[in-house]
Amino acid sequence: MTTSEINLSKELENGKEFSCKACGACCRGLLEGEVYLYKDDIVRLVKHLKLKGELGLKEFARKYVNIIGQTFYWKEPGAKRGRNYKFKTLAFKFTGDDEHCFFLDDNNLCTVHKARPFQCRCFPWWRMMVNSSSGWKNLIDYSKKCPGLRDSLSNKGKFYSRDEILKWAKREYEIEKKYFLEMKKNNFDIYRVYEFLPKNE
Repeated sequence: MTTSEINLSKELENGKEFSCKACGACCRGLLEGEVYLYKDDIVRLVKHLKLKGELGLKEFARKYVNIIGQTFYWKEPGAKRGRNYKFKTLAFKFTGDDEHCFFLDDNNLCTVHKARPFQCRCFPWWRMMVNSSSGWKNLIDYSKKCPGLRDSLSNKGKFYSRDEILKWAKREYEIEKKYFLEMKKNNFDIYRVYEFLPKNE
């Protein structure tokens, strides 16, 4: 699979509006999904939190990171078929009965907004939300809990062009692909890829 295979839903071909309403809904898990973390995200957050060096990475991982399952479709160059690989990746831990992000304050504001993970920056232009096969349906489903997306369906909010939406989705794919290839190179051993992870996870 390559980024050129990301085809926008026809409803997004002319661009779409979206503005975050800071409601905090997407900062609460409630078993609805994960906030994936990659090395660049973690390094940026550790620096923002003024944690130092390898000990800072280990402290961050211990407090805020879960190891979870992920899948990625990959077709080797020249192969006729690809397949889905299952492996481990990282995601934020949530806390409280509503499974909220540790960095969400009582006013639904993100206390690490400038350093927030790519997945948070990219919303709602995730590949699964914009592709031609199921993207529009996913956007409508998410709009039930996201007032920003409800406004988007009525053409209200900041305008994003077709190229901007595609750029976000392609960048998301490239981050996932880079991580997958690194894991594959390391025999899918997450502790070799992220040496700062506590071994008791």
